[in-house]
Amino acid sequence: MSRVLASTAFGAPREARRTTIARAALRAAFAIVAIALALPAWAQGALVSAENALAAWDLPTARALADELRRAHPAEPKIAHLLGRVLLHQGDYDGAVRLLEEAGASDGPGSFLQVARDTGRITHAYIEAESEHFVFRYPAGKDEILVPWALQTLEQAYAAIGEIVDYRPEGAKIRVEVVADANELAQVSTLSLEAIKTTGTIAICKFDKLMITSPKALARGYDWRDTLSHELVHLIVTRKTANRTPIWLHEGIAKFLETAWRGEPGQALQLPSQALLRDAVKAKKLIPFEKMHPSIALLPTAEDAALAFAEVFSAMEFVYGKDQKNIASILGALRDGASDRDAVGKLFGGSFPRFESTWKTWLDGRTYPKEAASMESLHLKFKDDAPDEPSPKEAAEKGGFRDLTDLSEFRQIKDAPARRAAHLGELLRARGKTAAAAAKYEEAVARVGAQFPSLSNKYAIALLELKENEKATRVLQASRRLYPTDPLTNLNLARASMQDGKNAEARAFLEAAISVNPFDPEAQARLHLVAKELQDEDLSTRTARAMGLLGARTDD
Repeated sequence: MSRVLASTAFGAPREARRTTIARAALRAAFAIVAIALALPAWAQGALVSAENALAAWDLPTARALADELRRAHPAEPKIAHLLGRVLLHQGDYDGAVRLLEEAGASDGPGSFLQVARDTGRITHAYIEAESEHFVFRYPAGKDEILVPWALQTLEQAYAAIGEIVDYRPEGAKIRVEVVADANELAQVSTLSLEAIKTTGTIAICKFDKLMITSPKALARGYDWRDTLSHELVHLIVTRKTANRTPIWLHEGIAKFLETAWRGEPGQALQLPSQALLRDAVKAKKLIPFEKMHPSIALLPTAEDAALAFAEVFSAMEFVYGKDQKNIASILGALRDGASDRDAVGKLFGGSFPRFESTWKTWLDGRTYPKEAASMESLHLKFKDDAPDEPSPKEAAEKGGFRDLTDLSEFRQIKDAPARRAAHLGELLRARGKTAAAAAKYEEAVARVGAQFPSLSNKYAIALLELKENEKATRVLQASRRLYPTDPLTNLNLARASMQDGKNAEARAFLEAAISVNPFDPEAQARLHLVAKELQDEDLSTRTARAMGLLGARTDD
């Protein structure tokens, strides 16, 4: 399953690449000093230094300076405003609200005060779970299921990504907060709900923390463990470079490295995104890096966002392929004050245009999947979204359907004979005619291949009911090669393995399914059986707890 991820809008347009956020903060700090003429010289300097530290997410320095200034000048609004923003970054939302209100801060949509107020309201009763480097905060209820998987993922990502970029954040534990849905994500960030829904934004790294949407907000879940890793990359990059990394590099590095927690980096670009990249390269319609500023989440459509991610992913795929130390070298140069053009260009004879030219030439020769791709997975389906198909009455008013299969779950299949065969397979299976249904599904798959996971899974389920496990497995593996994180495909592969008595082989498929939809009681129950057979106490405990939260029974 593919998805779009947004994170903090770092970076600068081409005409001001050398003007980083930190330098912008410096100018803002001088403006503050000009207003606060009554402050002595040492306080003016400390205010500038504190603003710079906050912009760089150097929270210990920013807090120490802000506290010193507050003690010396307790009535100065600019200092109260500074300390309020520091507290927001440190997770003291009530304290942030109090100080920002004292400073007379704006409380409009997306303002620091509004974000602090909304975040405090949403998270005030959250439960905390900790690991060596992380504090995971979540609402009471089913989201407790995420805890052991999330902390495991984060610690593995911390180690693997830290090795690649030659940096591991130290000091206070990194905060991770779960929100219920897109509406809450908008409230705790500076993104609008419209931007989040348009581009399928599901998680954000901002205010020195990671924020993710609960998988239960989506109809089919999403690859939330890769998402946690992705956002952690953003935090690591921000801290290592003192927030001097532009958005295209930020997103390219995060997208490329997001799978490092579970193996090699560079596994995140799935078939639909690769198809978009292939077509854009062929048509010479790549999105320029500067148009991704200030955030990929603000691009017009989910397809634009997916293409942008594919482009920056491929750029880092190219850079990393030249030398695995290149990403760490780029970040080190940015930390030391180089622009993105200089930091990247240094690896290509000192010329950024040469990098762009050689990368685009490499893109022309890059190997792309030959299979056709369904774009359906680029669009995350939130549970509160309106139905994506018209009612019969609405369709009649617009000219009607091509045929009744336009109402079926196979409506995305453009090949009409394949769509009709798949729909007929559904009708036959509903009437208990499984063998006849399987024949119709097979007819549809023969026409369109494995490009539609929903069709492949329907066919495989019918085959499993007919005890044709080997054939079902072949169908599912063909689909999995194109859509490796699809949760139903992985669940059905586990069903096939367990139906053959190969429970141990099912584990990887079940964990892959849970990495997208951890609230599936069947996946948790099957994994619990596997854990008991393997005598894995930790896995047995976490799956038993999940089943309890989901209202499922165990045999324990």
